[in-house]
Amino acid sequence: MKAMLDSATIKLPCPHCGHKISQTIGQLKTKKHLVCTSCGKGFDLDASDLRREVAKVEKSLAKTLGALGRLGK
Repeated sequence: MKAMLDSATIKLPCPHCGHKISQTIGQLKTKKHLVCTSCGKGFDLDASDLRREVAKVEKSLAKTLGALGRLGK
């Protein structure tokens, strides 16, 4: 399941302008600094932001897998 989550895309807000920056979880594991594609300002990745967004992806994945499981019944 880890490899599947590494390819999941999440959106993190730029702390300067609020623009959502799309990155895969795999990319974020290696990047500590992001540059906003909207305002061009850089910022360090906040681990709490990453955990919150990963939790959203995991919740969506669990819902999807649950729905798929009910289809066969």
